[in-house]
Amino acid sequence: MTGDSATATKGPSRIAAAAWVLYDLANTVYAATVTFLFTPYFEARFGSVTGLGLTQTASLLLAAVLVPLCGAIVDRTKKTRLYLSIATLSCIAAMAGMGLTDERLAILACFFLANVAYNLGLLFYNSLLPSVSRPERAGLVSGIGVGVGYVGTILVLVVLLPLGGAPQQFWIAASMFLTAALPCMFLVKDRRTAAASRGAASSAFASIVATVRKLPSRRPLFWFLLANFCLVDVLNTAILFFASFTKNAFAASAKNGSLELFGTVFRGDAGLNEFVGVCGLCLNGFALLFGIALGSLSDRRPIAIMRVSAIALLAAVLGGVAFGGAWPLGYVISLGVLGSLGLSGLWTAGRKVVVLLSPPDRIGEHFGLYGITLKLSVAGSTIYALVADTHGSKAAMLTQVIPLLLGLFLLSLVQLPRDGDAVRPA
Repeated sequence: MTGDSATATKGPSRIAAAAWVLYDLANTVYAATVTFLFTPYFEARFGSVTGLGLTQTASLLLAAVLVPLCGAIVDRTKKTRLYLSIATLSCIAAMAGMGLTDERLAILACFFLANVAYNLGLLFYNSLLPSVSRPERAGLVSGIGVGVGYVGTILVLVVLLPLGGAPQQFWIAASMFLTAALPCMFLVKDRRTAAASRGAASSAFASIVATVRKLPSRRPLFWFLLANFCLVDVLNTAILFFASFTKNAFAASAKNGSLELFGTVFRGDAGLNEFVGVCGLCLNGFALLFGIALGSLSDRRPIAIMRVSAIALLAAVLGGVAFGGAWPLGYVISLGVLGSLGLSGLWTAGRKVVVLLSPPDRIGEHFGLYGITLKLSVAGSTIYALVADTHGSKAAMLTQVIPLLLGLFLLSLVQLPRDGDAVRPA
């Protein structure tokens, strides 16, 4: 087969698939660093998370502008690996910069740049999924990537969290990101045949405009993108503020020596940090298992997996509010088990749905649209930060219930094409 939409007749390489999966571990190191190291570090140093929430919002808004355009350019040039390498190295450099300065604005600037580059890298990375898996196994490969990715968080918790806010932790995290990303940057390439790249940016912009105009008539994709927007809004907030919420909820218990879990008593600031690490390990250990287990199920029932995951995330939010500071075991069960199911299921099945709803020659463009829902989902982090600074972290967490319920409703409207039905070009 020839042409812009053609792919090589040779099947995907297992080595390339393994390298692609390993990159999920690499970029999860960044997400874990932001959640468990950077956010608590910033709050402890400057006493407020409002600036952090606003920076998160601004960075995701810029990414939302760039992602669809970059996705369409990828479809025209097929230089996905090059773009992935540039985004990855930019993120790593900015990530290391977080530990090179004591100035608040400079730290926020590094976070802004790292976040933009990280989110662009996710687009290029996701666009390579069809190049490392056959369509019928995309959910399985995606699930393995999600599961293995949480090993990156476990490494951050085990290796870096004990450093206790030292600037060196960001340099080490950047090195870990680079090491795990190199195989994908060298071994995975876009298997589609490249067309002429002259005028790629202008034609990509025109294509994006045309596709967005047609979205209301493509009901399954339209409802899915809106649902994903609402659900990922909660995920982005949870990822950013998980450690901060846990510390605020159990700070009093740790101070008076009543914080106990699995027979271990966690006392003082050091004990509170250890408790956060235990919660993080539970969350990510279960997320690893769920990601791998849900992969093959996502190949068969991706929308059902997303619905179950959204319900689990809703239960996790409510359980976190109910048990935070009151019952450590209930808190761990809520966020460690149900929260991990929500995280893993939404990421795993979401990528599979995009593959099912995308024509092969427009996969980058449609992952770009999917990326808009990831990047524009910024209301939650801003609202959480503002409410947390004025009314406390539990009230802030309860604000996440509304987008979860709306996302569940929108998912009920999504119908995927039946087996054998072709997806028409947008």
